[in-house]
Amino acid sequence: MTIETNDAILKFGTQDKVTSSAGTVADDAFSASGDTVDWINDDDASLAAAVLKLQFDTTMPTVGIVDLFGQLLNIEGANDAGAPDGSHEHVYLGSFPIDFGVANDVDFYTTLTGIYFRVPQLGASQTIHFFIRNNATAQTIGTGWDLWITPVTEGPKA
Repeated sequence: MTIETNDAILKFGTQDKVTSSAGTVADDAFSASGDTVDWINDDDASLAAAVLKLQFDTTMPTVGIVDLFGQLLNIEGANDAGAPDGSHEHVYLGSFPIDFGVANDVDFYTTLTGIYFRVPQLGASQTIHFFIRNNATAQTIGTGWDLWITPVTEGPKA
């Protein structure tokens, strides 16, 4: 099949690494606010893809997932929405499946189930701070995990 001029295609922006210090993430806990840097949706893309690199320290889990959440910043002037925590999950963006066949202390990469998530926006160039939640794995995510975000949109093929 040939994709013709003006046919709708997906267009991808630059993939951005949004992790900074990436500490461990305990079971049923959220990553710390200092673990990722703020991401600005300066393309105003309505969709994005997320890639997570991680490993589990002691034992590889046999259950659970890793969830992705966003905190919208500057929603009213310089005021931010609350950061997600155990009592305030806020903006859920999707879940990363875990490859249970990988050995512990080995890096593996995973993408969101469904691949793309809808980017939450309250205005142009929305700034978002991302958090991961280690959801019911009964294990600890090791240091050195990384998260990448790629803006995605649909438009005509040139």
